[in-house]
Amino acid sequence: MGAVLHQAVTLRFKATNNQAEYEALIAGLKFALSMAVKHIQVFSDSLLVVNQVNQTFETKDKVLKKYLHQAKSLIALFEDFSLTHVPREENKVADRLAKEGLPNSRRTQVFEKPSFECAETSSEERSPCWMDRILNYLKSGIQPDSRQEA
Repeated sequence: MGAVLHQAVTLRFKATNNQAEYEALIAGLKFALSMAVKHIQVFSDSLLVVNQVNQTFETKDKVLKKYLHQAKSLIALFEDFSLTHVPREENKVADRLAKEGLPNSRRTQVFEKPSFECAETSSEERSPCWMDRILNYLKSGIQPDSRQEA
């Protein structure tokens, strides 16, 4: 039995459409991992991202390679993973969410910089990143004391 998870993301940095699609995929994978999901089916209307992740298309762009690498490292944490393309015109749920947003705006994550920038530098060399608390939880299983922060 499964559940459908929705996550809203706001990017506060310049990104191409394909980079934004990867950010959405990565945010969704992290969201699912934070809920201890082990088996996941992901649907995306980005033909490029779906085919790059599924190794049907080669990834030549340096930035997209970084996104793909990060996505693959997260995908490896699931016992079962599938990514399926849904044509944009058939993706009514995503279209509605893009127009209306989520009813609870507190579930919207705001990213100040690309997610791969958080992953590619060591903690001594960089400032705190929005993913740090999630990664700490995934590594240690320890939640923050504050209910709101958790």
